[in-house]
Amino acid sequence: MNQQTQQDFINMVEKMPPFPKSAHRIMELAADINCNPKDLVQVIEHDPVITMKLLKLVNSAFFSLAREITSIRHALVYLGLNTVKNLALSIATIQAIPHKKLDNFNTHHFLLHALTTASIAQRIVHRFDSKLDPGDAFIAGLLHDFGKMVFAQFSPDAFAKAIDLSQQKQQSLHLSEQEILGMDHAEIGGLLAEKWELPQELIQCIRNHHQNIQTPLHNAIFVANQISKQLNFGQGGNPVIEPLPEHIEEVLGMNLLMFIDSLDGLSKEAAKAKEFIDI
Repeated sequence: MNQQTQQDFINMVEKMPPFPKSAHRIMELAADINCNPKDLVQVIEHDPVITMKLLKLVNSAFFSLAREITSIRHALVYLGLNTVKNLALSIATIQAIPHKKLDNFNTHHFLLHALTTASIAQRIVHRFDSKLDPGDAFIAGLLHDFGKMVFAQFSPDAFAKAIDLSQQKQQSLHLSEQEILGMDHAEIGGLLAEKWELPQELIQCIRNHHQNIQTPLHNAIFVANQISKQLNFGQGGNPVIEPLPEHIEEVLGMNLLMFIDSLDGLSKEAAKAKEFIDI
């Protein structure tokens, strides 16, 4: 199979829908330490899809609140700013994923992996830098594999062959993508993040999440990604669970399995993600 050209990949990215304006605005508010919760409520309420899905989710069995929540303002009171922000951001971001069924790629499993990686990254990012915003780790974890959606939509046959090759060789998917397609999902994910005009730190984290780059945000995403794979939280086509690099083990003081054992409630993160997807 002939590998595709750089222009082919650029054309694929250009066919992707724009990043939702509401998601951009939520990210801007999240980055503002002086954010007024009323501003977040206003942004969410101006998007009827986010409002409907968020209220349906917070009234689901998972949260088991004592009373019915009928407004975003009430959701903020009962669940807190960060929870509502992450739920709204997830709903808005997932609007950029096509709702049609994709051949040879399970979008449900993909989303489960993305959401659990995001939640875990948010929980562990302080282990690498106490000053990092957990919200940044959440959105980086959520979007780290979105390049796969580009391949799954616009080069499905080649992408399926890359997934098969990874299974046969038991090698990381990004290596098989480079062999079959000539570019991997991290690289094209970086192009997509540029199209979406995301913050530069986030673009670099998405583009380099399979590289041995020693930044706190990158480390958190790498570890969260391996935890999701180790615990079978969703599936993005990559069969390989990569060992933690030495510099990460030094920071954590333990290997991957030991670190997983030290974290409570991981199964709840997966349950919450499944509930979210089914709404």
